[in-house]
Amino acid sequence: MFENLNDKLEQAFKSFTGEGKLTEINVAQSIKEIRRALVSADVNYKIAKEFTDKVKNRATGS
Repeated sequence: MFENLNDKLEQAFKSFTGEGKLTEINVAQSIKEIRRALVSADVNYKIAKEFTDKVKNRATGS
């Protein structure tokens, strides 16, 4: 389970590699992948959503 979660999180973060600038679209896509990875690892959806919302806010400066 943790290896699968790790693989999915690595894929989400690799999408940022090579990007000159983070855009809202890049962040939103990665956040969506992270949320899916957490839920597939049996993290409660509400907790996963709250976590990814906080990450998104920090990443975009909102």
